Amino acid sequence: MHRNWLVSKTNREFLAHLSRKLSISPVLAQVLVNRGMKDAVSIKDFLYPSLKRLHDPFLMPDMRAAVDRLKSAIDGDETVLVHGDYDADGITATALLVSTLSKMGLKTCYHIPNRITEGYGLSNKGIEKARAFHADLIITADCGISSEGQVAAAVSMGMDVIITDHHEPPERLPAAAAVIDPHRIDSLYPFKYLSGVGVAFKLIQALVQDMGRDDVHLEDLLDLVALGTIADSVPLIGENRIFVTYGLKKINDSLARTGIQALKEVAGVNGGSRAGSLSFSLIPRINAAGRLDDAGAVVELFLTEDEARAGGIAVLLEEQNRTRQRLGAEVMKSALAMIAPDDPGPAIVLSSPDWHPGVIGIVASRLVDMFYRPVFLFSVNGSVAKGSARSIPSFHLYRAIAECAELLVGYGGHRQAAGLRLDLENLSAFRDRMNKIVEDNLTPEDMVPVLEIDAAVRFSDLTFNLINELALLEPYGDSNKQPVLGAKDIEIVSQKIVGNNHLKMQLGQENLSIDTIGFSMGKQLENLGKASSFDIAFVLGVNEWNGSRNLQLQLRGIRPRS
Repeated sequence: MHRNWLVSKTNREFLAHLSRKLSISPVLAQVLVNRGMKDAVSIKDFLYPSLKRLHDPFLMPDMRAAVDRLKSAIDGDETVLVHGDYDADGITATALLVSTLSKMGLKTCYHIPNRITEGYGLSNKGIEKARAFHADLIITADCGISSEGQVAAAVSMGMDVIITDHHEPPERLPAAAAVIDPHRIDSLYPFKYLSGVGVAFKLIQALVQDMGRDDVHLEDLLDLVALGTIADSVPLIGENRIFVTYGLKKINDSLARTGIQALKEVAGVNGGSRAGSLSFSLIPRINAAGRLDDAGAVVELFLTEDEARAGGIAVLLEEQNRTRQRLGAEVMKSALAMIAPDDPGPAIVLSSPDWHPGVIGIVASRLVDMFYRPVFLFSVNGSVAKGSARSIPSFHLYRAIAECAELLVGYGGHRQAAGLRLDLENLSAFRDRMNKIVEDNLTPEDMVPVLEIDAAVRFSDLTFNLINELALLEPYGDSNKQPVLGAKDIEIVSQKIVGNNHLKMQLGQENLSIDTIGFSMGKQLENLGKASSFDIAFVLGVNEWNGSRNLQLQLRGIRPRS
């Protein structure tokens, strides 16, 4: 797919000033400036995350009411049901709340809704379970902000509800005892991009602070917070960066919680994990149960200290993940057959009764990567279509879906991902309306992906010291991608195709040559023509082979010099 190259530039004198003041290279200074940090304080805060810089949880609306209600529940020996969501964010948030509130003296139980039979949000079955357990209080985890009717039903049965959520709130909030969501329009909370488990953590942080419970160690919860935060693809900046930095240490520790050790074993994770690798190892297995069946067992995986029980659940998740992969491949093949490659339309809106609703979100994400436009996939069951939607950065998905509210049975989500449900008879009208919304709000240029280059370099800048410097930017994730560097006036010293269509080259500049690999980029050779010099975009890496370590460029783009 064609991509526009965007090269960021900053005044050289300013970069030299930052470089001297912070004792960092101009290359790192340029990367940091591109990420919005333009003074020494913000740069130090970013490079060296600290738990001391977590925000006061009581800055969030309704936090005081929530803490007071929980203290009353503890004093009154009440029973609390934690109602989560079926994805990794909701599951980790549920486990965090259940484990901590139990330790603080509350009788707790939990409910994770079945994606297929109950759908998203606070469910009627969950409310019935709370009543069966004689619960006095329901706490939602990563859901509830759009569950006005269900909250009203629970209150009518004599139960209070505390909502912890991070999705976009509707205009009218549910009539709960407390609604904790950083996206509330009346929120003064400094950081808006918490995941569901991040919001749950802030509730526990507030409760522990208020009660002076020194026996509850908040840092011990950050493995769960890191997993849910990475899984939900929220920006890895601000508090999320702090959570993930500390949480990864817990996950990689030899004394990690029993369930995480079991997951690492079935996933074949032997060494230390990074944020990116978790997205391909542990997290798909955590999500697998909720996509296909009942995710309640995954909460137990994080709660149990029984190694045999944890191992059994982990093996089950491994099997479910393989099934999820197979179903996803089938849906992908079917969806691609419905799309005209040369004219996919402003938005891709597809449906089928043969698609499993638990995997359409994954497929939608892949189609966004392929076609770079909003994608809506619907699994049809009788007269109802359940959809998952994914978007590109320039298109606010939740707001667009809200413009179609009269066509929908329900919806929820945020800027880049959403879920929705409609009557099948309205699907055609929704497709037409969404295509019109996309056409009105996006230009053709918006629908061309951008290759953002963080800093222009010469080969003489590329050293092991620079690799060590750039490693300070980890953990990588949304809004903090691994930096892409660019270089001009490059010559190809040698080139060949290796493996499965990988482009392996030796590239040179000013008497320096560096090994380069372009994964799945073999076809690029056809587009290079007979130019004598090229521009390249790459990630700086290390190739370790037979005990030696050499610099290696991981190619992201190459084009002839104009």
